[in-house]
Amino acid sequence: MKKFILCLLPLATLAAPAAAYAAEPEEVTFEHEGDRYVYTVKKVGEDKIIDGTETRSGKRFTLRVSDKRVSGTVGSSAVRFRRDAVMPLADTEVTSDR
Repeated sequence: MKKFILCLLPLATLAAPAAAYAAEPEEVTFEHEGDRYVYTVKKVGEDKIIDGTETRSGKRFTLRVSDKRVSGTVGSSAVRFRRDAVMPLADTEVTSDR
């Protein structure tokens, strides 16, 4: 599960600036190791909220990203870790709905 979150966060931070200024959060899709993720990012105060689904399993996730920490839920599991623990992914394609 932590692998999933570590995969998602770098991509979400790239999508956040465009989504933060859009009237509707932009839907972003990416695939990693055969799994497809669809999510939106919205800004709430200084934090970013990532809300999405892993499409094969239908597992929902919601993450609150601050400048130092990430917390939230993936499926029914609570997660929390330092943002600097996230490593960028290689060979991952990101698409948006626009």
